[in-house]
Amino acid sequence: MTFPRWLAFLSAIVGSMVISLGMVLQKKGVAWFRWPGPKDAQYRRLRTVWFLGFGLNNLLSVFYFFALKAMSSAEVGATMGLNILFSAAFSAVLLKEPLSKRVITGSGAMVAFIVLANLSAPPYVPAVEPSLALISAFFAAPYALVGLAVGARRFLGLQGDAYAMAFAAAAGALEGFIIVLIKAMQATHGNDILRYAATPYLYMYLASSASLIAFMQVAYAHGRMTKAGPVLWGMQIVYPVVIAYAAFGAALVPAQALAFAGILACVVVIQSKRY
Repeated sequence: MTFPRWLAFLSAIVGSMVISLGMVLQKKGVAWFRWPGPKDAQYRRLRTVWFLGFGLNNLLSVFYFFALKAMSSAEVGATMGLNILFSAAFSAVLLKEPLSKRVITGSGAMVAFIVLANLSAPPYVPAVEPSLALISAFFAAPYALVGLAVGARRFLGLQGDAYAMAFAAAAGALEGFIIVLIKAMQATHGNDILRYAATPYLYMYLASSASLIAFMQVAYAHGRMTKAGPVLWGMQIVYPVVIAYAAFGAALVPAQALAFAGILACVVVIQSKRY
C-alpha cells in the first residue's frame, strides 16, 4: 500500500511543530541547571518543563520516519525550515518574546516557498540504496570541518564568530544528515526497523545526534547568534538537499530548486535579525 503524500507532508509539519515546542520548553525551563536556592516546587516545575521539552525533541525521528515514506530527504529537510516559524510562535506565547515584522513577513514567504517545493516535486520514487562510501563521506565532512576549525584556532588564532560559525555549520549539517540516515535505513531495510541495527547508518545516527548537541554548545559559547543562527539553520536545510541529489539520485526540478533557494534566503533574513 502506497503511503499518502499528504500524510507524509503532515508528518513533516507536525514534526517541525513538536521539535520547536520542545526547544522553547527547554529554554523556558533551563534555569533549573543553575538554580541558586533550595530545590523547591519552582525548581521541580522548571526541571519538569525542561525534560518535557527534551522528550519532545527526541520524538522528531518518528515524524521523519513517516514523512520520508512519501517524500525525499531534500523535501523533508526543506520543510523543517518551519522550525523557525513555530519556534517564533511558541516563544511569543510561552516566553512572551515579541514577534517582529521581519519574522512575520519572512515566515510567510518561507511557507510559500515550502508549498512551492512540494507542489513542484516530481512523482515520488522510493529511494535506491545509496553508496555507503558516499554517505560515509558526507558523515565525515562536518567532523573534518570541526577539526580544521580547532587546528586553525590553535595554530592561526581563529576565534570569535568565525570559530563559532564553523561549529554551527557542522551542527546544522549533522542535524540535516539525520534525515538522510533515516532515508538510507528505509532504502536498505524498508519498514523492518529491527534490521536497522545491522546497518552502519544507525550508529552514524547515534553519533550525529550526540555530536550536534556538543557542537551547538561550542557555537553558542564562542559567537553571536546573529552569526551562528543563519549558518546552523541554513546547513540543516542545504545538507540533506545536496545529499538527496548526490546519493539518492533525486530529480532536479528547476522550480523546486528555486523554492529551496528561497527557503534558505528566508532563513538567513529571519535569523540574522532575531537576536
